[in-house]
Amino acid sequence: MGQISLQMCDRIRELCSASLDGELSELDAARLEGHLESCPSCRAYAATARATARLVRDTPLEEPGFRVVVPGRRLAVARKLQVVSAAAAVAVTVGFSVALSTVGGPGIARSAQHAAPSANLRFPDQELRMLQRASQAARSHPQLAL
Repeated sequence: MGQISLQMCDRIRELCSASLDGELSELDAARLEGHLESCPSCRAYAATARATARLVRDTPLEEPGFRVVVPGRRLAVARKLQVVSAAAAVAVTVGFSVALSTVGGPGIARSAQHAAPSANLRFPDQELRMLQRASQAARSHPQLAL
């Protein structure tokens, strides 16, 4: 026979862990035993895993010296309050932004656009060509014009 692949050994080690918990099917148990007979590395791993599991299971449980308290509904209520507060802050910010933008009136915004039209455009040549094409299309098809 050839060499045993590392992927096969990894899979067998998973089966070994499941075997310690009594979770193996008959087919997987037979596969595990067959591999352990032919692979000394996995056999050593299985022996170490069995000894470790036995040690953990035989060790008595200790009682903690402090009280363990699980938080209740208070945190859920506090979390909801945080979410509502954040939503209110966003609404107030948007409201102030809208109010401040309309205080100057629309005339200020329009005059700023007319003062330097290419300052706000990223590609003014391309946008100019697009506008020319749109106006040509509107002239040739007046029923499509808005």
